[in-house]
Amino acid sequence: MNYPEPVPGLVIRFEYLWHEDSQKGLASSDKERPCAIVLYAKKSNRTLVVPISHSYPEVGEEEYSLEIPAAICASIGLDNQRNWVRISEVNEFEWPSSGIRPRPDNPSRVDYGMIPEAFFLEIRNRLADAVTKNRLVLAKR
Repeated sequence: MNYPEPVPGLVIRFEYLWHEDSQKGLASSDKERPCAIVLYAKKSNRTLVVPISHSYPEVGEEEYSLEIPAAICASIGLDNQRNWVRISEVNEFEWPSSGIRPRPDNPSRVDYGMIPEAFFLEIRNRLADAVTKNRLVLAKR
């Protein structure tokens, strides 16, 4: 499989492990989903991703979820359902990872495309806020 360059803002298909499942001792997930790369450290090959979900934010999590505008979803190839970036947790893994998966609609690709810079900066600002408020959790893969 050819993997794209892991640049911040790129949305990939990934076997995301929710922090709650990680705390239960699970090492892998039963579901693949789009995830946005928010940080890539070239020297260590470490990558951080945030999950993208169709589920409406739970009560108390609205501040740490960001709805992706329909136009952005369409431009990067996400489905036409409502999609939210979850900003209160991340997965960390070494690039490339066995958790990176082919897209179901295009098995020759693992990426969906780039989030526009202005929206990506909003994600990064919300992540910084989550870190400052000690609300960001991490699952290492």
